Amino acid sequence: MSRLIESFCLIDGEFRNLEYHLSRMEISREKLFNLKEEIDLKKLIEIPQEYKNGKFKCRIVYDREIKSVEFLPYQMKAINSFRLYEDSSIDYRFKYEERGFFDAIKSKIEEEEVIITQNGQICDTSFTNLVFYDSENWITPTSYLLNGTMRQFLLDTDQIIEDEIFPKDLNRFVSFKLINAMMNLEESPELSIDLIR
Repeated sequence: MSRLIESFCLIDGEFRNLEYHLSRMEISREKLFNLKEEIDLKKLIEIPQEYKNGKFKCRIVYDREIKSVEFLPYQMKAINSFRLYEDSSIDYRFKYEERGFFDAIKSKIEEEEVIITQNGQICDTSFTNLVFYDSENWITPTSYLLNGTMRQFLLDTDQIIEDEIFPKDLNRFVSFKLINAMMNLEESPELSIDLIR
């Protein structure tokens, strides 16, 4: 079984949405390994002084126990083209370290990033959830590959709403954003819906 990863956003020495990440890790460990003990990240991870000012990614690899902890500088990547791609075989309910299936799909398209659809419904990109703007609300698809921590936080705080979104619905939106642990609704750039092919 592939190991799991959890990517935290570390801002000025504090983990953003920590409880959402810990909940996902604990649910994954219980369902995959039948482990029920809580994780005390502050006891397990010492944040080096050089990562206590600014924004960084903390990447944890784990299975029954934490295998590695890595702190990385974060640079948002500009993406200018997206391709809709239907693949209902992907099962990414757990955040697996092995993500070769995304690389295989991206090797088949000319665009910079893929937007996976399953059973005709829009889901996620290879590394983010999606939100679409209809000039009034930010809407995230009810279908997703992985229920991201930022996605769930934004739903819980009523910053976004859920709805079914099919490719034919894209013309009702004016723009969209990519969201994940490192990019909240304010940080993510607003992209033209015309970038999706």
